[in-house]
Amino acid sequence: MFSLGAVFLSAQFLVSLEPKTIRAFDEYVREVDTQLTARAANPESLAGRPAGVFAIGAGLEVKHGLIHDWAAVTFLPGVRKDKAVAVLEDFARHSSIYPEVVEGRLEKRDGTRIVGVHRLRKKKVLEVNLHVRYQLDILPAPANRYASRSVATEIVEAGHSPGHDRGFLWRLQSYWTLEETKQGLWMEVRSVSLTRDVPHGLGWAVRPIVKELPRESLEAMMEATKRALVSIR
Repeated sequence: MFSLGAVFLSAQFLVSLEPKTIRAFDEYVREVDTQLTARAANPESLAGRPAGVFAIGAGLEVKHGLIHDWAAVTFLPGVRKDKAVAVLEDFARHSSIYPEVVEGRLEKRDGTRIVGVHRLRKKKVLEVNLHVRYQLDILPAPANRYASRSVATEIVEAGHSPGHDRGFLWRLQSYWTLEETKQGLWMEVRSVSLTRDVPHGLGWAVRPIVKELPRESLEAMMEATKRALVSIR
């Protein structure tokens, strides 16, 4: 009886990613990309920005989906930019640095383009296991800065086909900006993701994942990066 109930409940969670949901995300992230790509080459300093995690657009409703846009900023005294770049680009080390990464590997590097893979496990009320392939492009920036754009080109939830799953992560695009100063390293990360909306009657299980997990994941990623950099100073 329990097994049949679990199967029925699991089936209720399934949802299909619709073209209009994709279009809404693409339109939103296109503006973000234009802004951040231009800013990567802009000498405006990150120094002095307040540290913390900030909502740019937390759970913006679109057709049958939610867009999550969060940023995190921190400062590490005495840390050099090249050490942070080594951490961010070394996919093989990510499972020992980031709590959500079960396995990571580098597939290809060609100049300023990197292709890497993560196997992720996210858990909040429900457990979500994902296979994610990223294309990371290093953006033009001044010598004391580093800027990158990471686009998840493939997201597959274990046991499901892309676009017909539980909808806990459909799209993900992230931007890192590092600025080295005499005092240390400023780091900023911006993460824009797309998830399903909250279904009626199942909000108790879905809402914590699609509403709270994007912020918590970004916060955990920044904290883990800080710990890794402090440990290798």
